[in-house]
Amino acid sequence: MAFHVRHPVWISTAPGQAAWAFALLFFVESIARASVATVLPLHAYALFGDKETVSWVYTCVALAALATSFTIPYMIRALSRRWSYTVGGLAIAACGALLALDTPFGQVGSMFARTFGAATLNITLNLYIMDYIRKTELVRSEPLRYAVSTLAWMAAPLAGVWLYQRFGIWAAGVVPAVFSALLLVLFWYLRMSEKGPIRPGKITPPSPFASLGRFWSQPRLRLAWTIAFSRSVFWVTFFVYTPILMVEGNAGALAGGIAIAAGNAMLFNNLLVTEWARRHSLRFMITLAFWGAAVFVVGVGMAGTDHAIMAGVLIVAASFFIAMLDGLGPIPFLRAVRAHERPQMTTIYRTYLDASELLPPFIYVFAFALFGFSGAFWVLAAVLVATGLLTWVYLPKRM
Repeated sequence: MAFHVRHPVWISTAPGQAAWAFALLFFVESIARASVATVLPLHAYALFGDKETVSWVYTCVALAALATSFTIPYMIRALSRRWSYTVGGLAIAACGALLALDTPFGQVGSMFARTFGAATLNITLNLYIMDYIRKTELVRSEPLRYAVSTLAWMAAPLAGVWLYQRFGIWAAGVVPAVFSALLLVLFWYLRMSEKGPIRPGKITPPSPFASLGRFWSQPRLRLAWTIAFSRSVFWVTFFVYTPILMVEGNAGALAGGIAIAAGNAMLFNNLLVTEWARRHSLRFMITLAFWGAAVFVVGVGMAGTDHAIMAGVLIVAASFFIAMLDGLGPIPFLRAVRAHERPQMTTIYRTYLDASELLPPFIYVFAFALFGFSGAFWVLAAVLVATGLLTWVYLPKRM
């Protein structure tokens, strides 16, 4: 009984400390996931032999992850958020163990475990954030969370590639397991409570399947999903195809790791976007991010494998703009969703992750056949331009 009456550690003692607590959790989680972000596509390319097969594998994994993601609200209802978060952490640890098997089965299992674990952690952490962070503070807390995680996304992918090349795949697989364990220790130390309308024991929330129509009937939620989807399409393309582009362009696997680390360093601009959004409006900043990135992605397509290093520089420049969306992009959803609909709407919203891992690799297979490697970047540029236009037209200026 005493377990249930303990107050959360550090979360509610002072304004701003909750934001730092969530930033720390996200930082440790980011190390666990980022350490294999570059290793997974490189090892898949080594196992399967070509980028088309890698695309098909990513498509199938994303399809399976999308199907299972709708079970997460039921898991949260049955186990509570704290135990669901724990399951997510264990899935990330399993990602490392399966990757260390160095087999096609282990590769596919590792990719699925990482995707499912990330989805579970994403949903549960967002529910906690909506409990503890006021809507008016999101424009400060979200950029802080992503800025702090920048250190992880800068160093961990490069370290993962180095471990992979120096010691083998088993060494790269150790990192997610170790940092997932650290994440769970930290999470249980914080002792966050199950508060608000999503606390276990209250009225059972509607099924996310039943809520699909409700979600898509709300223009702001549709736009929030589209913004998140397009942002994620960029990062999926960046993480999966930049390392392969470096290898096919004879720049080497390490060059791919350096490009990933440099692109992730751009997340530091989240320390500045709060002021930029306050000065120019959220609508202006999100539109600028999509259109600015599109210009450089077109350049990546023009450079292609013939000028791999130049393509790497241009994709890093594009990531500067998209990195702004990591802090600002979730805000339209967090401000638009109603409190009593948070669990099911958060589940539907985060399907942008699965959709962005499912659709682009599938489409890129045909783009490769028509335009070579550059075709993927032509498609990506079109997605960014279209989403920027939708944002400028439909996102309320004062949101």
